[in-house]
Amino acid sequence: MVDNNIDNTVDKRTALGIISIGFISFSGIISETSMNVAFPSLMKFFNVSLNTVQGLTSFYLLDVAIVMTLSAFLKQKFLERQLFFMALGSFLLGSIICIFSINFPMLLLGRLFQGISTGIGTPLLFNVILERIPHKVIGLWMGIGSLIISIAPSIGPSYGGLLVSTAGWRWIFIGLLTLPIIALFIGNRNLSNSIRIKNIVKLDLVAFILLSTTLTSFILGINSIAKGNINIVLLIVFLLALGMYIWRSLTSSKTFLNIRIFSNSFFSFSLLFFGIYQFSNLAVNFIIPIFLENSKGTGSLLAGFSMLPGTLIGALFNPKVGKLYDAKGPELGIIFGNVLLVISLSFLSINTGQLSFLTIMFLYIGFTVGRNFPMNTIITNTLDKISLSDKTNANAFFQTTNQFLGSLGTSVASLVVSNSISLEKGTHNLFILLLCLALFNFIGVFKILNKKSLD
Repeated sequence: MVDNNIDNTVDKRTALGIISIGFISFSGIISETSMNVAFPSLMKFFNVSLNTVQGLTSFYLLDVAIVMTLSAFLKQKFLERQLFFMALGSFLLGSIICIFSINFPMLLLGRLFQGISTGIGTPLLFNVILERIPHKVIGLWMGIGSLIISIAPSIGPSYGGLLVSTAGWRWIFIGLLTLPIIALFIGNRNLSNSIRIKNIVKLDLVAFILLSTTLTSFILGINSIAKGNINIVLLIVFLLALGMYIWRSLTSSKTFLNIRIFSNSFFSFSLLFFGIYQFSNLAVNFIIPIFLENSKGTGSLLAGFSMLPGTLIGALFNPKVGKLYDAKGPELGIIFGNVLLVISLSFLSINTGQLSFLTIMFLYIGFTVGRNFPMNTIITNTLDKISLSDKTNANAFFQTTNQFLGSLGTSVASLVVSNSISLEKGTHNLFILLLCLALFNFIGVFKILNKKSLD
């Protein structure tokens, strides 16, 4: 492995190795965002409700989040190439299961294998960037990493809409088989292992099970509310598992996630604000295609296309966000993005029922760019300032939060819509909720600005 930190250059093999890992995350995310457009077709094919079919997104993201909690352990236990091939194999297996699915549980199983792939690949991508990229260009390369996986949401809805309307939903997964083959070719030739002393680590399996139970019971509880029930058993399981997980994490000497990092308010607030942005992102991505198809009579292809310009422009801005951070620090990106985000959600919340296809498309551009600026700046700012020994744990928490809050976003969006008198009213209520969260972030984010280091 070439040490790029001796200067500001990044050698070709390191760059291509990062890109190959990015293709794995890209594959998982495009499979997720293309599914939202396919929901109406899947509901008819498998004869399931919206609350059931949205589990393809919420449980996929939950699966990714649970696997990501293992990333700190996996990084110590396995070499980069081993993790790369694990992720690759899981995605291929999941795709094949999805292609041949004959019922909804089988399709969900395939999605869970794809979730394992994304859960391994995404933390690996950012860990390699943090370890091998020089400090003076870390913002740029964090932006490039975000660009690779952010392009997927811009393509996913249009990709899914095109295939659903022309060839059928199975072709979503057939087409995606090309991506891991490209990743295999590039990664096998260019991705190298870090030179490090092999650690003998033991996974704290009890802590992992307790945290997995906490996350799962919480999402199941939200979904049960969406179906009109408050499940007391799930609430008790959630509270007990959470309490036992905290106790176990503070007393165990085995390897899992180091929750003591939350004693630093800078890290805790940064993670909270970051999570709210992702919650809003997935909630909006979930509702817009459904709102356009079912309330506005828009076809699946056009409904998917509504988010293409916004997510594509937002993704292309990611390296510029990183360069802005490298040059000016976190303030400009965070403040500008929050202003744009609040303005966009304000217009989406006003007369929701009167919004046209073009209006939604242009407001989604503002929403996505506005979210990307502070979200990407916050993760870069935090991981850049944290101590080297805590970077892996911090990255694991950020990536887990990214997926779990995304899962929660789709579940809450489904809950809000399902308990409203109409889809139009539910969409309006959801936009109001997201506007309130954006205002909370706008005010609260000043708490983490101008922080020089994470002490």
